[in-house]
Amino acid sequence: MASNYEADNENYFVYDVFRAFWTRVVGLFFREVAERNAHLIPKTGPVIFVVAPHHNQFVDPVILLMHAVRRVYFLVAAASMRRKFIGFYGRALRGIPVERQQDLAKTGSGRIKLEDRYAEPTLISGIGTRFTSELQPGYKIMLSKNAGQAKVVEVISDTQVRIAKEMKELAAIGLLTSVDGATYKCVPHIDQDEMYRAVYDRFNKGECVGIFPEGGSHDRTEMLPLKAGATIMALGATAENPDLGLKIVPTGLNYFHPSKFRSRAVIDFGTPIEVPAELVAKYKQGGEAKRQACDQLLHEVSEGLKQVTLNTPDYETLKLTQAGRRLYKPTQHSLSMAQQVELTRRFIKGYSVYKDLPEVRDLAERVEDYNTQLRYYGIRDHQVETMQIGRSEAGMLFLWRLVWLLLMGAAALPGVVLNIPVFVITGIVSKRKARAALAASTVKVRARDVIATWKILIALGLVPFLYMVASLLAVWYVRRSPQHVPSSLSFVGTWSGMQLYCAAYALAALASYTALIFGEQAMDIVKSVRPLFLTLILGQEHTELLVRQREELATDITDLVNELGPKIYPEFSKTRVEGGPPADESTSGIGSAFHDTMHKAEQAIRQRVRARLHKPADEAVEAQPPAMERRPSKYSFNPPTPGTMAKLNAISPMEFLGTGGEAARKQAARKDDMSVTPTTGTSTPQQRQNGLFDFSWDDATSDFATPATGSKSPQQQQQQQQQQHPDDGVHFLDDAPGKSTGSPKAE
Repeated sequence: MASNYEADNENYFVYDVFRAFWTRVVGLFFREVAERNAHLIPKTGPVIFVVAPHHNQFVDPVILLMHAVRRVYFLVAAASMRRKFIGFYGRALRGIPVERQQDLAKTGSGRIKLEDRYAEPTLISGIGTRFTSELQPGYKIMLSKNAGQAKVVEVISDTQVRIAKEMKELAAIGLLTSVDGATYKCVPHIDQDEMYRAVYDRFNKGECVGIFPEGGSHDRTEMLPLKAGATIMALGATAENPDLGLKIVPTGLNYFHPSKFRSRAVIDFGTPIEVPAELVAKYKQGGEAKRQACDQLLHEVSEGLKQVTLNTPDYETLKLTQAGRRLYKPTQHSLSMAQQVELTRRFIKGYSVYKDLPEVRDLAERVEDYNTQLRYYGIRDHQVETMQIGRSEAGMLFLWRLVWLLLMGAAALPGVVLNIPVFVITGIVSKRKARAALAASTVKVRARDVIATWKILIALGLVPFLYMVASLLAVWYVRRSPQHVPSSLSFVGTWSGMQLYCAAYALAALASYTALIFGEQAMDIVKSVRPLFLTLILGQEHTELLVRQREELATDITDLVNELGPKIYPEFSKTRVEGGPPADESTSGIGSAFHDTMHKAEQAIRQRVRARLHKPADEAVEAQPPAMERRPSKYSFNPPTPGTMAKLNAISPMEFLGTGGEAARKQAARKDDMSVTPTTGTSTPQQRQNGLFDFSWDDATSDFATPATGSKSPQQQQQQQQQQHPDDGVHFLDDAPGKSTGSPKAE
C-alpha cells in the first residue's frame, strides 16, 4: 500500500519543486554536506525521522531532505506556519502544524506567591491578579525564566487558584516565597488530537514524518531533554494499526561551523528502531503503564541518537576532544568528514570514561598548552605541517602562493564587489535576530542557531534585487553614454533594452558564481600564507619547536588510545571504520583544475628546493671537514617575546587570525624557555593494529630536524641530549623507513 501511494507523483509536484529549490539553496550556503549510513533508511513503509541536535533552525529540515531517499513531512510550529514567508513554504512542503505552549502563553496580571508553603503548598495567592478571566481549569501557570510550571485544577477567585501539585523546584520556591511575589504567564490547554490524527494518517499511507524531539532550536553542545511526542506517535499509531510496521530512524546533525557561509556539515543515520509489541500492549493499558511504555521507548530513541551525535557537557570538552582527534595518528589515509565525526564521537566517549586517569589529565593539559601556542602564533593545527620547511622553500612557496592569490583574487573581485551589500546586510540583520532570539530563550547560549536561517532568507530576497539594480544601471549607462562602450562591444548598442537587461543580469550571476569558485580558493591560500610568513621571519630552528611538540603529543595520544581503546570497543576489529582516499572538496571542475595545478607546481618547487638544500650524507661529509662545526645562521635567535610577535603581526601583509588573549600570551612566554626532549619516534603499524581507531591515512611524510638551542651546533646539541637522556634518540624520518608522521590534515 505504501509503495502504491507514493507512486502517485501527481500529488507531489509542488512538494518536489520546493524541495529541489531549497536543497539547491542550502547546498550553495554549505561547501559540503556529507551523509553517513543513508542505506539504513527503509525504502518502503512508514518512518519517523527523529532528528537532533536542532542546531540550525529552518536549515536542519532541509539538510535531511538533501539526503533522505524518501519524502519527509515535518512537524512545524503553528506560530511559524502563521508567518507569511515561512508559512508559505511550510505548506508547500506539506508541514504538519503543532501548537506549542510557549507560543500561546500570555503574561498574567499582577504577581503571584505562596502564602503558606507548608500548610497549603498548592494554594497560589495573587496580588493584583485577575484569575477568573485569565485562567481556567486545565490551564498552566508558568513562572519566569522557566523556573517552574503547574496545572490549574480550580479557580477560586481573582486572587486565589489551586494547582494540581506543589512546585518543588528551588528556583520556583524562591520566586513564590519572595516578598514581592513572582511574575507569571498563563498557558492555555492545548488539544493535540488533530495533530496526532494528521500524523497517523500519514503513517497509514506509508509516508515519513520528521520531528525534532528537543522542541525548539538551540546552540548548546549537548542535546536538550527529549520530549515524548515522537514515542506517543509511534506507540499510538501502532496501537491503532498493529500491522503498520513503523520504524524510527535516529538522525544526527553535526556541523563544523553551523552559522558560517561555505562551512561543512554531516548527517548521520542510525539503525532503524522497531516499535516493540510489548510496549504497545502497555501503552493500550493507559495510566502509569502508558507512561512507562513511552519512557522506555524514549530511552531507546535517546540511546540511538547518542550514537549519531556529538554530546559534550561544555564547549571546552568539545574543543579538547576535537584537538585529540586531530592529533591522533591512525593508518595512512586521510579521513572524510563523516569519518572525522565518527572519530570525534569515539574520542568523546573515551574521554568521558577515562578523563580521571592521571595519564589522560596530563595529556589534556598538554593539549590545552599546545592549543594556546597555536592561538599565540595565530595558526591552526593543520598548518603546523607547513612550518617543517626551511627559509628557502618557505620563500619560494610564499611567493608562489602570492601569485596564485593575485590570480584568484582578480577573478573573484567583480563578484565580491557586487555582493558586498549582501554580506554586510545579512551579517547585521542575522546578528540582530540572534540577539532577539537570545533574549526570548532560556536555553540558547549565543543564539547562533538562527544566524544561518536569516542569512539565507535575507539573501534570497536581496540577491535578485541587487542583480536587478545592477542590470538597470548597466542599461542606463549603455543608453546614455554609448561612446564609452569599448569598440569590441559596440554590437550591444544595437540591442533592445530588454536584451541588455537580460545580458547584464546573466553577467552579474556569472560574476557571483566566479567569485564563489575562485574566492573560496583564494581564502584557502590566505589561510596557508601565515605559517609560511612565520617560517620566513623566525626561521626553521624556532618553528621546529612547535613541530616537535606536536609530534610528541601525537605519539603519546596514539599510544594511549591504542592501549585504552580495546577496553571500550572490544569488537573493534569487526566494527572499525576504514579510511579512504581524500574527498574532492573543490567547488566545481574549474576550481578543482586550478587547485590541482597549484598543488602540482608546489610539489615541483618543493622537490627542486630540497634537491638543492638536502644533499646525500656522503656528499655532505666530503664537502665539510669532520672537525669543522657548522656555522650558526645569522638568523638564529632566541624564541620571540609577545612584544616581538605583536610587531611581527603588525607588519604582516594581510589580516590574519588573532594571537589570543593575555593569558595565551603569558602561557606562550613561559613556553619560550621550555626545553624539548626528543622522543624515540612513532609507533609502527604493527603496534597500532589493535588500536581503537584504525583508519587508513595516505599522506606524504615530511622531514624535520633537531631544533636549535642557543648558538650551539647540531652536533653539540645531539651530544648534550644523549648525555642527558642516554636511552633516547631523535629518529629522522629519512633514516627511519616505514615510520609514519601522522601528518595533520585540514578539516
